[in-house]
Amino acid sequence: MIVLLVLGIVLLAYAAIQGVVHHQVRWVPIVVGLLLTVFMSFGVNRAQAQHFLMSKVPLTKTQKIQPAVTVNGFKLITTQQGNEGRLRYTYKTNDKTYQTLTQQAKAEVVAGAKPSLKTTVMTYQANSTWRRFLLLGQDTLEKGATTYKLTLPEGWYVVPANKVDDLQKMVQDNEDKLADKVRDEINKEVTAKVKADKDFVDDKTGQDELKNKVVQKVTANSKEELKANMIKQIAQWQKNN
Repeated sequence: MIVLLVLGIVLLAYAAIQGVVHHQVRWVPIVVGLLLTVFMSFGVNRAQAQHFLMSKVPLTKTQKIQPAVTVNGFKLITTQQGNEGRLRYTYKTNDKTYQTLTQQAKAEVVAGAKPSLKTTVMTYQANSTWRRFLLLGQDTLEKGATTYKLTLPEGWYVVPANKVDDLQKMVQDNEDKLADKVRDEINKEVTAKVKADKDFVDDKTGQDELKNKVVQKVTANSKEELKANMIKQIAQWQKNN
């Protein structure tokens, strides 16, 4: 279009020179020059603003991803606030850390069987010789918006990056309290057993078996309680995010 715009200007200049030098009005170059100048100016402006004469061509890439961090078996994709209030997602691929973009980009998270990230970049291309000729002097390939689709299976969660330490603290606090819970439950179970059977005081084998059962029970219950609390906390963060 720039070439045709220049041609239109040249024709108008030629007609003007002919009019001044030869005192003749040459309507053909004037009309053609005006048409080219007006329409090509409009076309150039529209091409810059609306990808005029270009076709949408999406470029898509899907890759396997790893969690940005794992806490107590919870595989986490972390987020940070980016441009325009959009979230930037952090993940790993081949043990290397990456982040999604936020400028001219949007992301969605869906449930699925396998963890993956599908990236779609919308491009605008002049995909014919005629269109490339009309756009001569301008970009014939332009990048548009980017769309991310995160597919996360069960056991994967999205959490704010600044909340990971809170989850790790929950795990540590649970471990710190576990020994006291086990001790208290053993005392409770042994006391109850002795009241029911006084000979149990001298039954070392029975006491060891009881202690092992208590340790297994309390540990399992503690893990389930911690898991439930972590899920509840993550849900609250997601609700407020």
